[in-house]
Amino acid sequence: MRALLHPLVLLFSLLLAGSLPAVLMLVIVRRFRSVERLRREHDVVAAAFTVIGAMYGVLLAFMVTTVWTQYSHTLEICETEGSCLANLHRDSYCLSLTNQVPVRQALIDYARVVVDDEWPSLARQEDSPKATAAMNRIWQEYFTVRPATEQEKIWLQESATRLNELAHQRRLRILAAQDSMSWLLWVLLVSGGVIVVCFVNFFGVERFRSHVFLMLSLACLIVMILHIINEFDNPFDGEPHIAPVSFQRFIQRHPTPE
Repeated sequence: MRALLHPLVLLFSLLLAGSLPAVLMLVIVRRFRSVERLRREHDVVAAAFTVIGAMYGVLLAFMVTTVWTQYSHTLEICETEGSCLANLHRDSYCLSLTNQVPVRQALIDYARVVVDDEWPSLARQEDSPKATAAMNRIWQEYFTVRPATEQEKIWLQESATRLNELAHQRRLRILAAQDSMSWLLWVLLVSGGVIVVCFVNFFGVERFRSHVFLMLSLACLIVMILHIINEFDNPFDGEPHIAPVSFQRFIQRHPTPE
């Protein structure tokens, strides 16, 4: 369902869902509490709002920094995996002639399966059995290599190191796709946002329109920050998301194993 929504439509829907209850709450408060009474309580409310708002702001800043760091690290993992794939393709030219083409074909097939099948699965926080089979085929091709010279032995050893690194980066990529924030953190973030917005209801603002503007500004800002946290917490889904650029580049440069 999420994939069918344009990112701007999704953001607008979230803003609407977050702002309407806030305005309704303000209307109810202003109906049962006069401006004069709100002004008498303004100093206490403002002091409490300063402390709670500061604590919530620090929490939001920490979460944004955390998910952005994780997003950047996941992007680095994908680029490293693509780099290992390209290095293995280059090193294959130093293997025995009977093994070069099968190894390169296995590498190309793996890249195509990752782009076509595994990347959509990552958006669902799943891995791809087809990609796992393609990875196993690469290993099988290298198992059949029988180096005839000392140079071939050296390059085979180097290729085995790179192949282990390729498999390691793939595991890290899958774990990054499946790892997400705990629901307890989401409860804390959403509850904290509701509490902060509720405090604005009790400010002694004389003009109702100005009070609504303050309420909407704060509610929309919190919703947008929470939306950003959610998007970066799912690096392969939503917008922005990590695309298989390094694998696509590899396929474009090496369409055939020859």
